[in-house]
Amino acid sequence: MGGQKLTEFKFYLSGERVFSTMESALNKLYNKRHYGEVVNGKLFLSLIEAAYLLEKEWIKVFDGEKELTLEEVFELGRKKDEQFDLKFLVYKDLRDRGYTVKTALKYGSHFRVYRKGMEDHADWLIWVVNESQRMYPNELTARVRVAHGVRKKMVLAVVDEDNDVVYYQVGRIKF
Repeated sequence: MGGQKLTEFKFYLSGERVFSTMESALNKLYNKRHYGEVVNGKLFLSLIEAAYLLEKEWIKVFDGEKELTLEEVFELGRKKDEQFDLKFLVYKDLRDRGYTVKTALKYGSHFRVYRKGMEDHADWLIWVVNESQRMYPNELTARVRVAHGVRKKMVLAVVDEDNDVVYYQVGRIKF
C-alpha cells in the first residue's frame, strides 16, 4: 500500500467489534477499501473483518494493552456466533475476489455484497450454510422474498467439508 505499514494500524476490542481512532486507518481501510463503518470519527470493524485484516497482517488488535492473536480473535468470534468460521471462509473468499462485503442483518442475511468497488446499492444478499445443513423450502422462500423486496439477488454460499465455497443464486420464476 505504500507509505505507512498497515500493521501500524491499531484496533481495540469494544464488545463484539474493534475500533481505531487513527485517521490513517480510516482513510486507507474505510475510504479506499470500504472496511467497517465510521461512527463519531472512529472506524469500527466487525470481528470477521478484524480477523481477515489481522490474517493479512494489515492491522493489530488489542484488548487493553494485550495484543490479540488471530486465534484469540477467532475464539471471541466463536463465542458470539457458532458459525463464525464458516462466515469467515465466505467473507475471505469474496474479499479475496475483490468484492466489498458488509453485514446484512437488517435484511435477514449474513452479508450484502457489492460489485468490485462500492456503489450505492449491494447486488447480492448472502446466506452462509454448511453443505450438511438442512434448509427448508419456506426458509428459502422467505429469504428470496426479502432479497427481491430490496432489489437484490439471493445467494446461498455453501461451504463443503474441504472448506471450499460454492455459490448458488436462488430466485423465483413467475409463469
